[in-house]
Amino acid sequence: MRRLLCLAIVLALAATACTGGEVANGSPSPSVVPSPPTPSDAPSPYPTSIPTPRPIPPAWAEPIEQDLDPTDITDERLVPPGATLTDRVVLAEGGGLAEQVVVAYVLGSDPFAAEHGLAVWERFPDRPAWSVVLAYLDQPADEVLGIRLQTGDLNGDLHDDVLAFEDMGGTGACGRWRVLAASAAGTEVIFEEQTCDTQISIAGGALEVREAIFAPEDPHCCPSTFGTSTLEWDGELFVETSSRVDEAP
Repeated sequence: MRRLLCLAIVLALAATACTGGEVANGSPSPSVVPSPPTPSDAPSPYPTSIPTPRPIPPAWAEPIEQDLDPTDITDERLVPPGATLTDRVVLAEGGGLAEQVVVAYVLGSDPFAAEHGLAVWERFPDRPAWSVVLAYLDQPADEVLGIRLQTGDLNGDLHDDVLAFEDMGGTGACGRWRVLAASAAGTEVIFEEQTCDTQISIAGGALEVREAIFAPEDPHCCPSTFGTSTLEWDGELFVETSSRVDEAP
């Protein structure tokens, strides 16, 4: 009987050692801690399929509820309060993309303290019918004197794009060029370049760049030659497809 009691005590102690907080050597039993997720397992901050809701317009751009034709929208409704419209173009519906109105404007009468802006309004099938989908504003420190607009289909999607030039003046006719293009994902800037002594225009569905080339002895008024290059859209960016150098007339 005594032998059986000792055996029971030994078995009880062994069970405690297996289920308790210590192993036979006295060190604590390891706890199982889940490993942190790998980058591929980590949840993305964006959903896999990113929705494209109607963009929120700038604070000044009150959406237009009525489904008006562009010719029926007054200039005052397309620019901020107190601004003066300086240019306005209509991009017709095409290639499955909506009709748009692009405006350039100026805030302030002092040419050296004025702000120059651009806004793209897009027509939607539901209300509000017109909303701003892209806008930017140049501050006086940017030294922009005005914004000019050209239109043409530069990416072959049957919907006109906009070439905007922010004129910064100076003897070199400096400025910033931007191409604004619409797509199913939204309207964005797909080309941006700041130049001097250069003119860019839309020709034959491409960008034509004409740049003055100065020889060492040339005065700034009179370059010896001009370089002309053609930039075409390849689906991702504009690439040079041809170039030539001509003597100045």
